[in-house]
Amino acid sequence: MTVLVPLVLGALALVDTALAGFRAATGRNARIRKRPYYLTASRRGLASGAAGLGFLASLIVATLAASADPGARYAELAKAGTRMLQVLTPFAAVVVASLLAYWLLPMRGSTFVILIGLGPLTLARPAVVLAAAAWSVAPSDDWLAWTVALAAAAGVLAVEPLVHRRWYRAPG
Repeated sequence: MTVLVPLVLGALALVDTALAGFRAATGRNARIRKRPYYLTASRRGLASGAAGLGFLASLIVATLAASADPGARYAELAKAGTRMLQVLTPFAAVVVASLLAYWLLPMRGSTFVILIGLGPLTLARPAVVLAAAAWSVAPSDDWLAWTVALAAAAGVLAVEPLVHRRWYRAPG
């Protein structure tokens, strides 16, 4: 079970960064057929997020390898990750349900889903990410868990502005 925690967190982070790349590009292009444009933007977000996630994972592996008791350190990280998932999983489920409704409903219904679901959820995303990071380490005094939680939250939240500044500052 403890192996599943980092895999689920990593998958959530990668999906989030792909969507962040999409969000960074929205409203920047007047083309009618935007699918290739948005796919490129999503790939850029995914690549940026994967780079940050890979860097964080390598730091975790190096720290665990140098630890006197790597099993205990990993268990502490897994416990913090499980607590983080307690916040992120319900939020992700609502986002997925909203996206499915957006894609499956007719135009009027999908517009309604954007207004009551996807728009507010996008605005709430930074607060949810920070709340998940805080909740994950609240009962812990382990510096590694704190560092990983804060770095992961900062990394996920930084993707959209970085992709926007790098590729989508000016309309294309």
